[in-house]
Amino acid sequence: MNHGRDPLGDLPGMLARAGLAVHIGDSLGQSHRLATASHPDVVLLNPLVLCDGSVELELIESLQSDDDPVPVVLMVPDLASLAEARHLAVPFHDFVLKPADPLECLHRIELALRTRERVCDLHGRARLLERQVSVDFKTGLISERHMRTLLDLEWKRAQRYQNPVSLLLIDVDDFKGVNDATDYGFGDEVLRRVADELKATVRETDFAARFGGDEFCVLLPQTTPAEAVQTALRIRQRVGAMTVQRGPFQRALSVSIGVDSYDGRSASSVESLRRNANHALQEAKRRGKNQVWLHAAVEAAS
Repeated sequence: MNHGRDPLGDLPGMLARAGLAVHIGDSLGQSHRLATASHPDVVLLNPLVLCDGSVELELIESLQSDDDPVPVVLMVPDLASLAEARHLAVPFHDFVLKPADPLECLHRIELALRTRERVCDLHGRARLLERQVSVDFKTGLISERHMRTLLDLEWKRAQRYQNPVSLLLIDVDDFKGVNDATDYGFGDEVLRRVADELKATVRETDFAARFGGDEFCVLLPQTTPAEAVQTALRIRQRVGAMTVQRGPFQRALSVSIGVDSYDGRSASSVESLRRNANHALQEAKRRGKNQVWLHAAVEAAS
């Protein structure tokens, strides 16, 4: 972006011979068109006016994103100008003094590109780690930690719009006996198969998670108690119709499910929703397992 319109000499030719695709904007309008048509990997900026709020800075800032920054090499007439630029909101990465030496510009640009590549790689690794934290590695469901975050978000959304939200806590019946009578590899296969049934049963707007061990959790936004019970019954039926076989081991499965709902209006809390769903789950197990219990029914039976 040669807005200062200084003579560039052999600079474009040297950059091109180094294998770089060079586009020159001699005006703000031309630079804007070039940046829009072909998102740059690095910008060499010879500014016309360098001050806070200038159109040039707005153009540079519009190119930036958190996970894909565009480094800027700033051309300055002297060190005093560089000192002034350091106090501005300029996302520059490096600088060269004018008149710019083509070989020095090439060095600065190559350094900026290598730094950009490292930054993008770090952001990619961070996104991968974030996905690993949010996904349970055994089942591919949402992790317990991430589900707790989603619970808080959906609870606040239910309160704001006064919509119902329901929670299912699901326990694989006699899972300890599965591990004791088989091996942990077979137990992991049981968990994966149950997780597959959850994925196949819930809606795209629902959230299914593994809550550690043999317990699962399904969050159902905008779902009434009656609708949540119907979903729980479908899950119980699908799992109950399943037989897991792996090597010499074979096992028919069943699940117990506790259900609680929040109407979006009454005074309550996320902790209360989880606690009530767990009480309903324990009631289902106490009454013989392979059952679905709604917390309101537990209260009525008490």
